[in-house]
Order: sequence, then structure tokens, then C-alpha cells
Amino acid sequence: MKALILAAGLGTRLSPLTNDRPKSLVAVNGKPILFKQIENLLENGIADITIVSGYKSEVLKEAVNDRWPKIKIVNSVDYATTNNMYSAYLGIQSMFSDKVFEPFLMMNADVFYDSSIIKDLICSNAPDAIVVDIGRYMEESMKVVEKDGRLVEISKQIAPEAALGCSIDVYKFSAEGVSAFYNHCIEYIEAKKELKMWSEVALNEALADVVFKSCPLNGRWLEIDNHEDLAAAEKLFSEEK
Repeated sequence: MKALILAAGLGTRLSPLTNDRPKSLVAVNGKPILFKQIENLLENGIADITIVSGYKSEVLKEAVNDRWPKIKIVNSVDYATTNNMYSAYLGIQSMFSDKVFEPFLMMNADVFYDSSIIKDLICSNAPDAIVVDIGRYMEESMKVVEKDGRLVEISKQIAPEAALGCSIDVYKFSAEGVSAFYNHCIEYIEAKKELKMWSEVALNEALADVVFKSCPLNGRWLEIDNHEDLAAAEKLFSEEK
């Protein structure tokens, strides 16, 4: 199985820490967020990893390839005028240049979480799945709606009474799932010329094409957008130095 990490963002809310490094290299208790994600994948036997970089791409490439030279880095030169749907689009093109899709995991590079979450996702019987913190509701996070045992909506705008819980921005795709998702990315990026969309906008449409299931969260996670999030993550993961 392959993995795609979306790491092109600027991380302005974490300045001055991001003045000289991308958001994904900000450290939680001394460990960069991106390094934790890479270690989570490697611990679960996933070594075919592609990262889409953008802001401070050379810093990211040097930091990653110095330690893991086989990880592929795809640079999104238009990171300042695009969003992570565009990063996903570039990453999938690079990973599957022959358009022969295979199962893979995709994640945003600003989430610090336990490696057991990757294990549960890989072991899930669902070919297409979203890791969901069931019963939790946060305004800043993507929420999901479940109906008749399948996920039917993902968005930040879902009301509390309709939400199954929060997505932690970690996804599993089958070959069929990535094809549906990628085709919707193409619609937005190539046909509509809409480059500043969240990847979840395309994923939301793919939910009608392919059955996605929830993978209930069993472990710790925290999306790190600002200094308050960083402090909370360091407290949550205080035993991991």
C-alpha cells in the first residue's frame, strides 16, 4: 500500500515557528509533525510514501530525504494560490502516472496522532474509509454524516445534530475510491479552474460514487493550526519525547 501526505501549506498561524520551516516540520515535544506521520506509516509496513510540499519546500526535502532518502517529494510551486485538493491532484498524478490506481492512504500533514490509528485503518474491512472521532464535534474540523451504514457527507458545515463525529483527515482509498476522488479533483481543477478547494470537497462528491465507511478512532490525535493547538498536543503526547 502507498501513502500520500499533503504538506504544502504556509502555516501562518504558527509563526514565527514557520518563518524558516513549513508547518509540517513544527515539532511536538521535539518531534516534527511530519516525522511522526512518516514513522506511523513505516511502523505499519508502508514505505512507498509521497509527500506534496510547497512552502519552504527545500527545507522539507532536505529534512525528510536526509533521514529517508527513498521518500518521494513532489513540489507544488503554486502552493500560495491553491489548496490541498490541488496538492492531492498533483500527488495522485505522480503516484499513478500510468493511471493504474492502487489502494493508498492520504493524510494532511498537520495532524499529530498515534501509529495505532494507521494499523486500525489498514486492518479495517472497508476498502474505502475515513478515520472518525465518533461523537466529537469541533467547529474547525471536517465532520461526517452516516446513513444506512455508509458515509454520505463530509464538510465543516455539518450541524452537530447531524454529525457522526469529526474526521481526523486520514483516509483510505481503494483503486475504485481513488479513481472516483481523482475524477472529481479533475472536474474542479481542470474543468472549473477552481484551485483553492479543500480535498474534502471532491471527496464529498466521491461518497455518492463509492461506499466509504467510518473507521472509529482508537487513539490520540490533534490537528495543529495555531500555538494553542501546539501546546495542547504537547500536553496530550507528553510521554512521547
